[in-house]
Amino acid sequence: MQKVMQEIMSKWINVKGVIRYIMDRRNNDGGYTFCQGTDSSAEDTYYAIEILKALNVEPKFKEHTIQFLKGLQNSDGSFDSVKVAYYVTKALINLGSKPKKDPNQYIMSLQNSYGGFGSIEVDVETSSEIEATYLSIEILKLLNSPIESKEKIIKFILSLKNSDGSFGGRGYSKLASKWHALATLKLLGYNVFHLHETLKWVRGCEASNGGFVRNPNSLDNYILIDSIYYGVKSLEIFNETCKYPFQTASLISKFQNRNGGFRKSIFLGISTFENTYYAIFSLQTILKWMNKSEQ
Repeated sequence: MQKVMQEIMSKWINVKGVIRYIMDRRNNDGGYTFCQGTDSSAEDTYYAIEILKALNVEPKFKEHTIQFLKGLQNSDGSFDSVKVAYYVTKALINLGSKPKKDPNQYIMSLQNSYGGFGSIEVDVETSSEIEATYLSIEILKLLNSPIESKEKIIKFILSLKNSDGSFGGRGYSKLASKWHALATLKLLGYNVFHLHETLKWVRGCEASNGGFVRNPNSLDNYILIDSIYYGVKSLEIFNETCKYPFQTASLISKFQNRNGGFRKSIFLGISTFENTYYAIFSLQTILKWMNKSEQ
């Protein structure tokens, strides 16, 4: 199925270019970096493994990558951040391994008094105030660890729901916040199909010429690759399809650079593994929708 998907995807983007872009940025330590000549990182290694898996490509020297990732866990089982914990854990599982020590104790130490995880104060490095909670719950799920205080966590997430159906503290809504909220609620077994206003809010972000704007009241049509990803994946959680799949798939192809990677904007920018991940997984979902509609 993945091989067939890769062939279909090749009609829209340069898949071989993507694979080459990723493979050429593997370092001798087994890790990956989006920028050649720089140190490997947990983040880029995670994105590299995810992208290669989606394209049905076996990573080279897999054992070296596993050792690199395992070396990012501290001796007490903790990590430098919840993001590093997530990147390492999921990448290792995708490679058929797991962390050296169970990170469950570290993850649970991050839970705050509100029921969520980490800080709810958003800075420029954080995509949403629910991101740390999503990453923490996903790690626990990946490792089949028990999740305590589910109702408290759900209550915390729903407390960030705004009257228009969007999610975001202080009334500030972002597609990323909404997706992290929906994804976490689904992981916790909450029936997201009751969130009718949230689905309506997502629909309001769809652009007729393809993609998603940052919110329904946006005065500009400046579309970024991560907005497309969060819009597409949110609809997927609702078992919905986007209204303009052909236009959105065509738009995604315009984000690809000559080196095979994808940039954040269609106008300019360097390729990164993160943006390439957003493009590949958005296009993969859209093409599945288009394939079903043709059957």
